[in-house]
Amino acid sequence: MKRHSALSNEIWLLRRLVKYEKRFPLLLSALIAMKLLLPFLSTLLPAAAVAALTRGGGMGRYLAAIGGLMALYAGCTFLRDWLENRNVILRGNFRQEVCVAGLMKKAMTMDYSLLESAEGQRELAAAKNMAGNPMAGGVNELVYIMEPWLRNLLGILLYGAAAAVLDWRILLVLAGMTAANCAAASLVRRYEVQTQKERAQGYRERDYLVRQSDNPANGKDVRLYRMESWFMDSLRTAFQRLWVYRRKRERRRRLGLVSDTLFLALRDILAYTVLVSAFLSGEMDAAGFTFSLGVLSTLTMWLSEFIQTHDNLLYYSIGFNHFRNFMDREDPVHESGDAKADAVRRPPRVELRDVTFTYPEAKTPAIDHLSLTLEPGEKVALVGLNGAGKTTLVKLLSGLYRPDSGEILIDGVPAEQFDPKAYWELVGTVFQDVSLLPFTIGENVAGRERYDRDRVWDALDKAGLREAVNALPKGLDASLTQQMEKDGVELSGGQRQRLAFARALLKDAPILILDEPTAALDPLAEADLYRKYAQETADKTSVFISHRLGSTQFCHRVAYMEGGRITEMGSHQELLARGGAYAKLFEVQSSWYKDKKEGQTHEEN
Repeated sequence: MKRHSALSNEIWLLRRLVKYEKRFPLLLSALIAMKLLLPFLSTLLPAAAVAALTRGGGMGRYLAAIGGLMALYAGCTFLRDWLENRNVILRGNFRQEVCVAGLMKKAMTMDYSLLESAEGQRELAAAKNMAGNPMAGGVNELVYIMEPWLRNLLGILLYGAAAAVLDWRILLVLAGMTAANCAAASLVRRYEVQTQKERAQGYRERDYLVRQSDNPANGKDVRLYRMESWFMDSLRTAFQRLWVYRRKRERRRRLGLVSDTLFLALRDILAYTVLVSAFLSGEMDAAGFTFSLGVLSTLTMWLSEFIQTHDNLLYYSIGFNHFRNFMDREDPVHESGDAKADAVRRPPRVELRDVTFTYPEAKTPAIDHLSLTLEPGEKVALVGLNGAGKTTLVKLLSGLYRPDSGEILIDGVPAEQFDPKAYWELVGTVFQDVSLLPFTIGENVAGRERYDRDRVWDALDKAGLREAVNALPKGLDASLTQQMEKDGVELSGGQRQRLAFARALLKDAPILILDEPTAALDPLAEADLYRKYAQETADKTSVFISHRLGSTQFCHRVAYMEGGRITEMGSHQELLARGGAYAKLFEVQSSWYKDKKEGQTHEEN
């Protein structure tokens, strides 16, 4: 992971803060000014009281001086609180509207192969923790720490100049205190860096277990197999590993506390000696003594807070790098031309020439020098055992992956000549895992908030879902799931796949890819969807993935895949007649149905 300095991270954040709210520097400066002024007034008040009592002038002068200072103090306190509240709101909004929202957009637009990879998921999880979890530090702490860091630094400079007038040796003691504390903080940071990967893994394990413990999808197995004890034991183990780290870190931090105690004692002895000597010699009166003592105490406060703030800045900056690196990550640069999606004929010819693709860290290619041509309007089924490369091939065809070598051509135009967005206009997909958002049915089909309702109804009708949606009280305006609306609708697995099919039909792309589109359907519903699929895709070049080999009979050709290659190609009947791997697999599947049917016949007899 690339490590940026704490100052670099603060500047990176500050630029985005100013872009989000141009008044932020003014608000920050005003808040710092108030927080510097108030301690000065607190130091001046007792000195003014002593001066009024010892230098004469009567009660009126005393009340005027003290009353004026107290009124000024109250006004500054009110202004400080108002500015603090504005800054708190601004910081919170910035974290949500810029950092969290920006991270969401980045995740939705970044290179898909990176997002899907284990490395990408680890980086995204760490970045989300830094942006979305205020307790983790990250964005929240680095935005907050700008003000106290600058305020304490300015306080040290101002009060340090006043302390130097009294006795320069006091500054030497405070400098020694600072050096010792920085050395102790360095030990803590070194430990933080050394254990960073281990801690990140521990936080991922903890958060994963917490999420899975209340996931309804796991609820059935947890209860039926009594897995709650296993979950809790695993969670306790994750907590204990994190506590071990925290205890070791706090032991290193205590070194700084010990040095502070020793140096503060030395400072007090020296300061009191200097001030008492000046008072006894007549060089300083009681009011000056009180004010000078207040200056030294406030200077120590600024210094202690600065050391703590600076230590926190360095500490939180380590984790913040996860968020910054993820946001700064650039997608792989791919050359693209000016090919237009609307120039592609309907239906198009799709050709894969010697395509190879290997997953990161994999030893063998998932797609190995594969060539395949889909003629205009042709329906081709991809079949094979798990791991044969079918889904990888679909992701290559849909533009989510790019081949390591070879090329994909659409009507003779290499896919690289299309801008990614233009290429995605050519492809409609229905995946087995249907992604539906907790918005209205119409919005889910259209993929946007505003849409043509007649076209959506037409797509639902073609997908065989119009009747079910029309029966709902709100129709297209019914919300899906109950995550955001109490009266949300829960669709069955088959209805979800029909809705995904409607979404693909509404997009009306010239290339249609269906990955196990009938996995959640019963045989009758499956046959009905195949019929609709054949009717509605006459003007499209289609690719169809299925584990049920009998469902491929409506396709023009079947491609049987093994080890990332196409080993058999032909119609369903041709492959059966050939007696190869496809025929053997079909026989296994059909024999299971035969055995089941015969068993039912014997039971009836």
